[in-house]
Amino acid sequence: VGEFLMRKMGWKTGEGLGRNREGTVDPIVIDFKVDRKLVAEGEKPQKQTGGLVVTKDMMKHPVSALIELCNKRRIMQPDFVLVHHSGPDHRKNFLFKVGRS
Repeated sequence: VGEFLMRKMGWKTGEGLGRNREGTVDPIVIDFKVDRKLVAEGEKPQKQTGGLVVTKDMMKHPVSALIELCNKRRIMQPDFVLVHHSGPDHRKNFLFKVGRS
């Protein structure tokens, strides 16, 4: 598709890119992932826990992960009750109690 669009704009095979045709000649090779797992090269996913696979690169906020898991398993979402908060306004720390009503 990209090559088709480039030819439509006047580019010819073997020409460089850019105003003076001095840019990259070789196409950029992209490795497409089809398994949709986001894992860095050389890194293994951690063991599967509760239906979620967590990797270092893909750490979700715990509240988001818990709500997604509840939705996936079609169970009622838990209640979050603020127990304590501390720190300056620009860097607050919160402690929540999680349970069911």
